[in-house]
Amino acid sequence: MATLTTSYDAPAAESRTSMLRRLLTGAAALDVGGGIFCFAAAGELARWLSIPREGVYVTGALFLLAAAAGALTLRRNPLKVAWIVGANELFALWCVVMLAVDHPNTLGAVLLVIATVSSAGTGAAELALARRR
Repeated sequence: MATLTTSYDAPAAESRTSMLRRLLTGAAALDVGGGIFCFAAAGELARWLSIPREGVYVTGALFLLAAAAGALTLRRNPLKVAWIVGANELFALWCVVMLAVDHPNTLGAVLLVIATVSSAGTGAAELALARRR
């Protein structure tokens, strides 16, 4: 009968880093898709949400900025998440500004509230996962 030796210390540390990397990768991909969608459908989104087209363009640019910050964060070893957390919080702040200034319709307000909460939550999760390492 064969004996298997296993170390339990290394996988626990690796899984946290892996979870952070997966979160950053998924968020960057989502941000790229969101940015492209905002630029491609700016007129329709502005009409559906009752916000200015320029606001949709700025939103798309912020999505792409967050994607770039996420990609740069993934290239760093060890991961330093300050830029991507900042980009997420900036996007959340932008959504609050749009709610206050642009007076979107109900659908727009709901989407902006969801975007605010999810962006702020993503930034908090990235920071928490980075600190656990």
